Amino acid sequence: MKRKTLYIQVEQNINLWVETYGDNNNEACLLIAGAGANCSFWSERLCKKLVDMGLFVIKYDHRDVGYSTKIDFDKNPYDVNQLAKDAVCILDALNLKKAHVAGHSMGGFIVQLLAIHYPERILSMISASSSTNSPNVPLPPEKTWEIFLQFSPTNNLETDLSGFLLVWEYLNGTAKFDTKLAVEYTINIYDRQEIKGALGEGHVKAQSQISDRSNLLKNVHIPTLVIHGEQDYLVDKYGGIQTAECISNSELVLLPEMGHLPFNHIILEKFENEMVRFIAQNRH
Repeated sequence: MKRKTLYIQVEQNINLWVETYGDNNNEACLLIAGAGANCSFWSERLCKKLVDMGLFVIKYDHRDVGYSTKIDFDKNPYDVNQLAKDAVCILDALNLKKAHVAGHSMGGFIVQLLAIHYPERILSMISASSSTNSPNVPLPPEKTWEIFLQFSPTNNLETDLSGFLLVWEYLNGTAKFDTKLAVEYTINIYDRQEIKGALGEGHVKAQSQISDRSNLLKNVHIPTLVIHGEQDYLVDKYGGIQTAECISNSELVLLPEMGHLPFNHIILEKFENEMVRFIAQNRH
């Protein structure tokens, strides 16, 4: 599988790490990770399946995470709309007029904003483990905040790992927790950046002003897959259900036992297979 890496400048002094797979003359698929997650959230297996289907696959590290430019948020604040513009800049830099787009969690917010503001660029979209940001979506349970607040990384993988594993196991839902998968995921995070304080803190701040998209999504007619874990303790599954209710041309898939992050090989493969199936159905 042909893999290339490059930096794409989206603003002065802000460069995003981008990884591409396959032939750039093929129909494109852009994968967008969530807050604090680098592009390795999207597995090599998934990328290979999409490439084998004849797609040109792009994934990238958001600004402020992974190999991309880090930002002092208080001095240079940004919001999720800017993160959506980053995605468009990547398509522009690669001379791609349209793409299938898939986003997880905050990446789902970004995909929805792309569909609202740049519908001409989207072939189909997948909103995973995400929400409309409606006030009607239940807030996370108190235990979620307790789990998050009891752990603060120190940029030492050896001492931080046990804390991360507690968070990952909780966010995994009720499926059997694959410790090896979670350890590999954590090592990858530390390989790409320093971790001091809350992971993805800038991304969390960027979402603070995000508005309810329910009404705007009612004007979206792009083929859409909404996929959500039944046991998501960070973004309630009703966030996914309501997203599907708002978009007329949508399909909803709820995965039993899946949480916000799939650290279970069987669940992860089901999640990826649903994505591949949907994109295959909407090839142009």
